[in-house]
Amino acid sequence: MSRAVFATVVLLAAVSAARAADRGYLAGHEVDFHTVLGPPPAEGSLWDQADGQLVQAYQSVDEARWRLAEKDAHEDDLYSRFAEAFGKPIDSRTSPVLVALLDRALRDVDATTEAAKKHFHRPRPFQRLQLQRVCEKPTAPKPEPHAMTGTSYPSGHSTYGWTVAMILARVAPDRAETLMGRAEEFEISRLVCGVHFPTDVEAGHSVAIAVVSHLDASKAFQADLARARQERSAH
Repeated sequence: MSRAVFATVVLLAAVSAARAADRGYLAGHEVDFHTVLGPPPAEGSLWDQADGQLVQAYQSVDEARWRLAEKDAHEDDLYSRFAEAFGKPIDSRTSPVLVALLDRALRDVDATTEAAKKHFHRPRPFQRLQLQRVCEKPTAPKPEPHAMTGTSYPSGHSTYGWTVAMILARVAPDRAETLMGRAEEFEISRLVCGVHFPTDVEAGHSVAIAVVSHLDASKAFQADLARARQERSAH
């Protein structure tokens, strides 16, 4: 093979890999949220009232728990929030294969979660309840008189957190228990923040389970998972 032909093959392979990275593993076969989720509790129902009461209860957590919730709120810091539970840093410098794996898997999560949010359009707690404080807002907003739409159900953060934790547990089974505990803590942060109801984070967990179960059947995902395990072992 000539150098020119070899260079072309390498370039095409790189382009193909880049295009694959821009898509999820399930591209074209994403999980239909209708097969995973029912609707959120009807506004005013006993279940809905219980949702609101628990959000109000989490407003009284101590400052340390509040600060943790605020840190968990930053999506651009998602992987590092699980690094301690994983037992190693999770970044593009030290674990590029793992980061690429997680990035691609979260595209599949996004496809399902965003479609569900747009369908159910549930208002967030701070749109309906007068809270003392809300993450990423200087002061807690006043409730909307007749809140009809929002992006509360399912919780994206909860879906991302559980997906990351479950994938990391597949990379490092010895850290599984700690990772699951961190994922639960991460989803509760959304209640502390006043931006999701308990049923929102539970729905996020359900979406994560469904998406990861489909990923487990993907040959491409399994191949990347094997490489991520090798990467962890090498460092």
